[in-house]
Amino acid sequence: MDKFKNLITQHKKASLLALFAIIVFTGFSITSAINVAHRRAVDSPTQGDEAIEDVENNEQAIEVELTDSQMKLIKEYDDKTKKLIETMSSSIWSSNGGKNTLRFYDSYYVENIDGVEEKHPYAIARIDYGTNGSDTEIDTIVFETDTGSHIVTYALSIAEDGNSIGGSTLSSSSMFYSKNSLYECIDPVKNITVKGLNSEMTELLGSDIETLTKELSSWCAVNYPTATEATWDKAVIIDYDEGVLSTNFMLNTESPVPLAVNYYFSDGTFTFNR
Repeated sequence: MDKFKNLITQHKKASLLALFAIIVFTGFSITSAINVAHRRAVDSPTQGDEAIEDVENNEQAIEVELTDSQMKLIKEYDDKTKKLIETMSSSIWSSNGGKNTLRFYDSYYVENIDGVEEKHPYAIARIDYGTNGSDTEIDTIVFETDTGSHIVTYALSIAEDGNSIGGSTLSSSSMFYSKNSLYECIDPVKNITVKGLNSEMTELLGSDIETLTKELSSWCAVNYPTATEATWDKAVIIDYDEGVLSTNFMLNTESPVPLAVNYYFSDGTFTFNR
């Protein structure tokens, strides 16, 4: 709040409106707290593995409509099928240079294409296990989803002793949004690097720069797991009435992604939008 008052002093023309905004913020502190909690739950999960876990918990709470046929298949899963689903669900899958992501859960999967998420219930009808004869396990999986039956190929690099040594991929000619797309298993970067901030931006954010790095890392872990850097575009818009700083960063995915960031002076929180 002190930071916001200093900004008002430096911009006298907006001081009356800004002071009015402070009164509004104070009078509705309870509402503000609720809104902050909502923003954090939706836009800024906690860091690293906790970020993915929060998303999983939130989505698992959503009721999934399964057909009688799918429920029957799920009840008949053997241990190997359950283990494969556990393996697929333990990571985020990425394609198109990190712009598209895929997340699996026990009875549905979520595909994110250019920021638009679609959820599809599924059950596994059959798995044919195999290898290429040397260094790769290749399994053929038949999925029953709300869009029909689909064949998915799961490939995992293996060593001579049978231990996995490389990455894994999922591919299908029909199940995913982009036909014949290849999804790769991605380990999200837990601490993204924020680059390009000048002294003025650093002063505006103050100690909340650490919060920016933490919350941006958590958001990217779920939405753009291949991103390792976020570069500031050196342009800022400040709404003194609302107490909001708006700016943009560029994520270094294979196809660079612009990211809009809002910073709220009143409570030092951030929101992120593609």
